[in-house]
Amino acid sequence: MPLITSSRSPGRLKPKSLKLLKRRRLEESPRERLESRGAVNTAPSLSRLNEQHAVAGETAPAPNAASLGAEQPFKRFLPRIRARESSRFEGVEVPLQPIEGELVRVASGYLLIGDGVVRVYAEQEGPWGPLQPLIDYPGTQEVFVSEADGVISITAGIAGRRYEVELPRELVVERLAQRIAIAAGIPLSERNPQDSGEYHGWRVNIAMPQLAGGWQISATRVVKVEPFRGEPLLLARLVTLAAAPNSIVFVGPPGAGKTTALIGVLNTLLELWPKLRVSIVEEEPEVAVQVRGPSMTRYFSFGGRTVTDNIRATRRYDRPDLLVVGELRGEEVPSWFEAAGAGIPVLTTAHSVGLKDAVKRLNTLIQAAGLRASVLDAVRVWVVCGKTMSSSGIERGVKAVYIVTGEGFQPVYRAGRYLPEEGFSCLLPPELQLALDSSEAPKIYEKVKERLGATGEALFEAMEPLPFEEVLRGEEL
Repeated sequence: MPLITSSRSPGRLKPKSLKLLKRRRLEESPRERLESRGAVNTAPSLSRLNEQHAVAGETAPAPNAASLGAEQPFKRFLPRIRARESSRFEGVEVPLQPIEGELVRVASGYLLIGDGVVRVYAEQEGPWGPLQPLIDYPGTQEVFVSEADGVISITAGIAGRRYEVELPRELVVERLAQRIAIAAGIPLSERNPQDSGEYHGWRVNIAMPQLAGGWQISATRVVKVEPFRGEPLLLARLVTLAAAPNSIVFVGPPGAGKTTALIGVLNTLLELWPKLRVSIVEEEPEVAVQVRGPSMTRYFSFGGRTVTDNIRATRRYDRPDLLVVGELRGEEVPSWFEAAGAGIPVLTTAHSVGLKDAVKRLNTLIQAAGLRASVLDAVRVWVVCGKTMSSSGIERGVKAVYIVTGEGFQPVYRAGRYLPEEGFSCLLPPELQLALDSSEAPKIYEKVKERLGATGEALFEAMEPLPFEEVLRGEEL
């Protein structure tokens, strides 16, 4: 249906008259076309009258109703478009008190970073709505949005510190969650009220109200970091231990840097041995998206396939030189235990409070699977990660490294201090599985240190092994 109708409908015109009408419309300017249809006011305006008399050197007469076209009603041209019900910046205005802070400009707006508070002012619309500038800021590491009983709480981690987020307009969490779920392909439903996915470099987890009591959104930026910056000797020791047929477990609480440390070791292994065949098995892509290699296979859980199925499949068909299992949670423990005793290096992570808790948890999972064995039969290297929160920020990373020996848990690194080189070399097997011009462990260790620049000074001290009894029933370490 046309927006503007005419008494001379094109359907009633003859072919020749119709061609003339079309040509006349093409020759008209847009303004002439609107004036001919009565869509604009053609009466002279006050400013136009002043300009005309100023050129002639006269004084403009006082305008009257006739000259301004008061008798002619003003007509507006309104295109027939469908406007959306509300903007992405919807929500009532929230009064905010003035604060002092650093003003940071980004493409979609700007941030005002104060003392424990960051205010977000969006100028351009994006998938994250009013939070788009916070997402675009490179220093933002994590964003948490929760809604409970009508109260919305937003926190963000920026440059290692936690901030409370304030917005000039109230955030509609449900609309934000729906937009991100559609954009990231997160399949939320009544049967699946919580799920996660990757979206433009962010790992997003969304929970619906029936599960969490209100909408919840957790977003963590996926970045490549250097977990061993300033500790090249620690990285050299972990890489050398991974070159032997050892099973290495990175343990610690959530957010302690377990996966980050594992990725750092894995990337260094691939730099030193580019042709290394690696299989990565995860429930959701986390390690695989941050590691690249020419001979790498990746397995994820989908379509009913479990982590156990994928571990057994990659061992049978891919025959990897090194196996990475994203995280030990439950059902995959028996298959991981089998792979750890198969004579290839296995890297994995596990949530725990510390060393004692990690040993106890994994032993419980192994026994629950019906295996009459101990986790110490499969895991030789334990990497303990920790997280410390202070007013200056969050410190996370490797706190200690233990090697299981006949006498107990021998520390080779603890709180910035190292076991002397002679003692560490004695803990290595005579030959390693991965060679660098030689398969002898001491020579490979020296080569790795040279490649990583770990020949500088370090703090060495003698360290006594921790007896098994002390680890199993003592205080957390």
